Amino acid sequence: MDVKNKLAIITGSSQGLGKAFAVELLKGGAFVCLSDVNTQIGEKALSELKERFGDDKVHFVECNVLKTEDINKLYEECENHFDKSVDIFCNNAGINHTKGWRLCMDIDIMAVMECTEYVLDKMDMRKGGKGGLIVNTASLAGICPGLSRDSYSYYVAKHGVVTLTRTLVAVKKFGVMTPEYVAQAFFKLVTRCGTGDAMIVLKDVPPFIYTDYSREWTFVLSAGSKLAHSVFGVDLFTPKLQMLFLFVVFIVIHFVLCLLF
Repeated sequence: MDVKNKLAIITGSSQGLGKAFAVELLKGGAFVCLSDVNTQIGEKALSELKERFGDDKVHFVECNVLKTEDINKLYEECENHFDKSVDIFCNNAGINHTKGWRLCMDIDIMAVMECTEYVLDKMDMRKGGKGGLIVNTASLAGICPGLSRDSYSYYVAKHGVVTLTRTLVAVKKFGVMTPEYVAQAFFKLVTRCGTGDAMIVLKDVPPFIYTDYSREWTFVLSAGSKLAHSVFGVDLFTPKLQMLFLFVVFIVIHFVLCLLF
């Protein structure tokens, strides 16, 4: 997206990442509405960015993302101030785990979900919106497992943000299926499949059986573990060792086949 003359809202943007995001957007020619629960820091950031980029390019609205009315006010006041529709909404407001697991979850995932639902409704072209872009600030904590008992809520929340983002993309990608379309797959399942079969049904994709290879994989690992232990004295206890062993087996088989053929 070319951000020139686009309108962006960034939550939690009076300092840190949010403020840095705002600077980059403003440098790209966008209009930016800052927001934060801390008005003192927010007004300071507003004054600084106005001086740098111009009074007409940036605005500030106080917003506590835990309050539905504040989220609504932020969006509406932003559009009224700039007399434009919001093009980019950045869910950036967040805290770490040090203020308690519940507050961490409330701000880092629940508020992100509420803002996302509100913005999706506003941008929905079926309801008169013009579309737009939602950006969610996550963290490596949203991909990797937690490092300590104390910080688990932060990792859980950020994993939720990553999953939310990916799921929304997937929904757009695969689309909504009609009952009749799913019924055709259902009929194939009833007439052609066996007991325990699981079927994947996606829009514009022929339905297919999702085979469970867990028993076969368990057999392979069991045989490989026994062989590695008896021949090489190695225990294939970790996934890394298992994959390494299978890779070695593959290379050996490939080498033998090359010699034979």
